[in-house]
Amino acid sequence: MARIRIEYPEANPLHTQTIELRITDMNYGNHLAHDTLISLIHEARSKMFIAHGHKEIDIEGVGIVVADLAISYRAEVFYPDTLIIEIAVDELSRKGADLIYRVTKTSDGGLVALAKTGIVFFDYQVRAAVNVPEAFKKMVSLANSGNS
Repeated sequence: MARIRIEYPEANPLHTQTIELRITDMNYGNHLAHDTLISLIHEARSKMFIAHGHKEIDIEGVGIVVADLAISYRAEVFYPDTLIIEIAVDELSRKGADLIYRVTKTSDGGLVALAKTGIVFFDYQVRAAVNVPEAFKKMVSLANSGNS
C-alpha cells in the first residue's frame, strides 16, 4: 500500500506551539491517540490565528473550512511528553492554502508526525468560498521574511 507523503516546506513557520500531553490523550496502546493528534494540530492552528490577531472564524470577516486532512505518523509519544507543533504554509492559492504541521518531541527533537490540512477561506454569512484575505497573505509574507 502506498503511504502518504508530506514534506515540511523550507519556509519559516507561521507559528510554533508547545503542547503538554495529558493522560487523557493516550489510547489503549498507552501512546498518543490518533484522533487526539488531530485535535492538537487544531489547537495549534487556532493559537496561530490568535497570535496574529485573528480567529479561525474571523480573518477580516471570513473564516476557514478544513477541506482535507492527511497525517503521516512517524513515532510513538507517551504521557507526559511535550510536543512542539510548527505550522508552515504551502500551496497558497486564490481561495485557500495547505497548512503543513511538523510535530516533534521537546525531549529529543524526534519527529512524531507530519500533517497537512487544506484550508479554504469561507464567508459563513453567504455560505461560499472567498478569496484569501490580505491579512492571511501578510501572515505568510511575514513568516517568509523571518519576522513572524
